[in-house]
Amino acid sequence: MKARKAREYVFGDLLGMETHCQNHYAEYYSKSNFKCNVTQLSKGELITSSICAPIKNVHLEIFKSNQTLLYEEDANQNSVAFCWIRDQVRDSFSSTVIGGHKMRNLSVAGFNRLNKAGGNTWDIVGANTVLCCMSLKWEKLKEQIDQMNAYNAYARLEECIGIDSESECTKQLKRLFEKHFEYGLKCGQSFYDLAIATLEESSDHDNFITERSDKTDLIEDLVKLLHEDRLGLPPLSISDITKFLNSEEKSLSDVCRSNFDMSILELIKSIRLEQVKKSYLNPHVPKGLRYFTMKNNSEYYGFKNWNTFKRLYFKTFSQSPEETIEKGSKPTVFVSDLLRFRN
Repeated sequence: MKARKAREYVFGDLLGMETHCQNHYAEYYSKSNFKCNVTQLSKGELITSSICAPIKNVHLEIFKSNQTLLYEEDANQNSVAFCWIRDQVRDSFSSTVIGGHKMRNLSVAGFNRLNKAGGNTWDIVGANTVLCCMSLKWEKLKEQIDQMNAYNAYARLEECIGIDSESECTKQLKRLFEKHFEYGLKCGQSFYDLAIATLEESSDHDNFITERSDKTDLIEDLVKLLHEDRLGLPPLSISDITKFLNSEEKSLSDVCRSNFDMSILELIKSIRLEQVKKSYLNPHVPKGLRYFTMKNNSEYYGFKNWNTFKRLYFKTFSQSPEETIEKGSKPTVFVSDLLRFRN
């Protein structure tokens, strides 16, 4: 059996990227009902790239963006994710945060989403960061954990957000990932073996483990709440949000500063601006209607002054609402098959 070609997808907008993620995950796990929301947090024109290299029972991807992105998805019990960053300066923290774990060169994170059934998880991918992602099927992983009596690994999946590990198993897992993108492996079993070994060995490095906390839950609930459509009702105020989350404004401000390096108001603006932009890009709405509802859509998401909104929109995305609508009428996804590569 030959290894399939790696394929690169390049996106100029996040609506196309979200659709790709949902379709690609459905191919990997047909029983899933996967959904995601992505928001641009930094300012400027957007270009993202996703390189996927299929292999049976393992979803492997290399992702990068020229802007800082907030990535939110539904938690699921179908798969377990392991993510790390490539070529980070040793022992330094990047702006990338995976599910609440601030990433370093030694970090592996993302697998905590397994125990968030019915909830959501979030990541921040820093601008120009190369993020490596591996997703394993939970049924297969659990079966192997049971066979190996790997109780520490199971506990890590239940309790952990992420780990900073210098173990040889972690290094081998990352090398295997790179080998697959360079040569193309035919079997995914070694990814399962090394993932379990990484979790097992991490038990000896308690100082490098991040566990779930009330702050982690609070920021997950906040991000999910800001994405919810309230069926035509006015957008939530900060006072409304604190009541919904049963939290003080200071607590929300602290977690926003800690995780996003921005105030809660700046986070709200970023998410709502992205929601307006996606309404301008909606391929299911005729271009003429998108022009006709252009101002109404901005008001729906809480931007009452059209001129102020246009300035903020251009400052954020380096394009006007009209330019977004025009771009939404043209293909924005570029796909190429790749020979195995190495940066």
